[in-house]
Order: sequence, then structure tokens, then C-alpha cells
Amino acid sequence: MEKSLTVVIPMYNIEKYIRECLDSFCIPELMKNIEVLIIDDGSQDRSAKIAEEFQTKYPETFRVIHKENGGHGSTINRGIQEASGKYFKVVDGDDWVNQDALKRLVESLQRNHSDIVCSDFKWVFDKSGREKVGVSQPFPKVIYGKEYSFTDICGELYIKMHSMTIKTQILKEHFIPLDEHCFYVDWEYTAYPIPYVSSIMFIPDCVYMYRVGREGQSVNIQNMQKNIKHHLTVLRSLMAFYKRQYGCSMNGLDRESQKKAEYLAQLIGRVVASQTKIYLSFPISRQNKQRLIKFDEKVKKQNPVIYDHVQNRSVWLLRKSNFRLYAIAAYLVKMRKQ
Repeated sequence: MEKSLTVVIPMYNIEKYIRECLDSFCIPELMKNIEVLIIDDGSQDRSAKIAEEFQTKYPETFRVIHKENGGHGSTINRGIQEASGKYFKVVDGDDWVNQDALKRLVESLQRNHSDIVCSDFKWVFDKSGREKVGVSQPFPKVIYGKEYSFTDICGELYIKMHSMTIKTQILKEHFIPLDEHCFYVDWEYTAYPIPYVSSIMFIPDCVYMYRVGREGQSVNIQNMQKNIKHHLTVLRSLMAFYKRQYGCSMNGLDRESQKKAEYLAQLIGRVVASQTKIYLSFPISRQNKQRLIKFDEKVKKQNPVIYDHVQNRSVWLLRKSNFRLYAIAAYLVKMRKQ
């Protein structure tokens, strides 16, 4: 019998966290209906040994897959290849799920057939344990449990990895490998299926518990500076994907394609804004200002549609001022990150 959900858990040297993650899936009434694939990305600590304990104890639910180190994208690529459940979800090995919310998600997956099912998530601050709801509502006047046409509402949406549960068949039939040996591939994971999505549904439960503030996380600004080439790699991949799908103009696209193109242009615009903030986080200097200007000009030249869909106010002000506000913007970025 096909299981309702495959959960892929990327794992690399997280022995401190992996047990909490795997324990959260040990729900007796649910375990026969979910598949948990733990993709060991060449861990050198005790992570794999801990994961194998769960495989031994619950072989119907947990499976450990060992592979050479290839980065977060490579673990998701392998998970898509190995998945057999009706739906697919990624939960990083240093995060976990709320058990009651997961039960309600799986019940929803059994009853419905939407291409994407979106649930909420919580930020959990590692040091204090404080929790914060990720999204108060996906869009105004949402009706939970109703299946929507994706193109009818996608202009009001931004789907994050932590919220997305997607039909496995879509990922398999339209498989586009995520970049390997690279951070920030969450953007790719949520973008690449969009041209093939027709329907979407929302449930209000906070399923995903997203740990933030952990030392070494790639979203830390110092690490983003260090890994700026990774961020650029992902942006280039996204822009190349968009160009293959929709070109550099929306002229001639039918309504459905235009709506999806606009959604993806706005998503990639977020990545452009994020890249801009990384440049602004470096010490204020003429050289760093010129590097930022050159980047912005390159985006405009490569794809004016994406350039025009950057909705970040700081980027808009920089452009309007012909980057004369560069020093002020850089100062404000540094103040927010302190």
C-alpha cells in the first residue's frame, strides 16, 4: 500500500539534534502511513549511528541512506529519487515536527489530492526556546481545507520550504537537480516545481518547528558573507531556469503561464534582494559599492522581468537614488543584524 507521505531528512554531523528530530515522527498511529528517509550526507560524528537505531527499531518507517558528502541539495535530490509516498516533505535534521500537527497534515493528505498542501511553521530560537509563528495566514480571507487553483491566488503567496508538502509525482516527473555542494538551495526546491502545479490547499497547523540561532547556520550574516558565491550560484540557476521556462518577457504567455511567471519572478526577486543585503553587509567602501552596482546592472541586463519584480523597498530606494543612499542602506543593514 502506498504511504501518504515521504519525509526526507538531510543529515550531516548533527548528533546533538538528530534524535529529537527522529523522535518527533514516532507516532504509533501514524508510522505505518509515513516513510522517513534519513539521507546521511557523509557524517563523521555519531549522527548515522543514532539514525540506524531508529531504522532497526522501526524498519517499516525509517530508512537510512548513506552517501558521499554533496551538500543539502544532493540529499534532497537523492530523497526524490528514493521516495515512494504520495506526498513529499523535507525536514532538516536539526529541526523537528509538532506531532499533533503532523497527524492532522497526514489526515489531510489522505483525504485530498491537491498538488501542494501548505501548513504553517514556527521559528524556535535555539538559546531561549522562544517560539514565533512563521506566517499568521497565507493570504487574506484564506479558507483552510479548500482546494484553490494555484494561478487564482499565487499573486498573494510566498511558499517556503518549511510550509510546503508536494506531490511526489510532480518532483519525479519534472526532476530538476538542485545545486550540490551549495547552500541556499531551498529557493530552488520551492521554485522548480511551480510550472507544473495546478492546485493548492492550506491547513492552519504549525507542522514544522524551525530551529534558528544555531551556531554555524548558513543564514547567519557572517556565514552569508563567507558563502556569497553559493548564494550567487543559486541565483544564477534560478535565473537560468526562469529563462528556459518563460524567456525574458511575458509577451505572448497565456494567463496561466503569465501568473506562474509572475510568481517565480517575485520569488527570484527575493533572492536578488537577499544578495543585495549581503553586499550591503560588507564594510562600507567605494569598491563594495561598485560591486553592488555591477551586480544590479547585471541582473537588469540578464532578465529585466526579474529585475522589475524585486519588491524590496531598500533595493527600490537604492535604485531610485542611483545608489547615492548606499552608505545609509549599508549602515541600516548592519544595525538590523546586531
